[in-house]
Amino acid sequence: MIKHVPNTITTLNLLSGIFSIFFSIVGNPTLAAYMIFMAAVFDFLDGFAARTLNAYSELGKQLDSLADLVSFGLAPSVILFSQMAHILEISLSWEEIQELSISKILLLVSPALIVIASAIRLAKFNIDEKQTDHFIGLPTPASGLLFASLPLIMQSESLAFLTDLLNSSLTLFLLIISISFLMVSTIPMFSLKIKNLKDPANIPAYLLILISLVLLILFYLKAVFAIIILYIFMALINSIFLNKP
Repeated sequence: MIKHVPNTITTLNLLSGIFSIFFSIVGNPTLAAYMIFMAAVFDFLDGFAARTLNAYSELGKQLDSLADLVSFGLAPSVILFSQMAHILEISLSWEEIQELSISKILLLVSPALIVIASAIRLAKFNIDEKQTDHFIGLPTPASGLLFASLPLIMQSESLAFLTDLLNSSLTLFLLIISISFLMVSTIPMFSLKIKNLKDPANIPAYLLILISLVLLILFYLKAVFAIIILYIFMALINSIFLNKP
């Protein structure tokens, strides 16, 4: 029975992603976002359970990737699709869609890139045994959490400057393109899985954790957007200028 514990938790990750999609369909992006955050909790717990119980399996590895594709690829893309439709003032009726310009159609379907990039990223991760102490490309959960934070930011009056920036089809499109590129890129990004506490290479991870805790205390889950952007920036600096993963 113990060997099934991690897979059961992974299934809860998948179920959270499915519920997120359901909530997006019925027009509740906030609950859809919370379901993705819940999926992230289960995504952490299944790995923790597998390590603690020594219950690794090839089935678990594949199931984890499939669950991540739904929870951090498809579910965020549905949120983005709804947000893009809202910004473009499209009711999503078939009659209206048929009359849209090519540029608006491209903007509307651009969230599909997140699903495609997530699938490629996860497939590469499954066959790459080098990503043990660092990642190659932006991890799919990081992408999913970044986009899941958008509905929370859009409802915040205290973050009006950021809301105005993100309430733009061009900004959203550029963000989708950038995150999709980072997921399928070969850019090394440091991991938060710390094995040796005294290793100086962990300084970026320690710094990110410290700043993240402060931001989460101040802004709750709305801070996740800034945390992921900061992680990307620090990883790029670490890779380009320090030549380290």
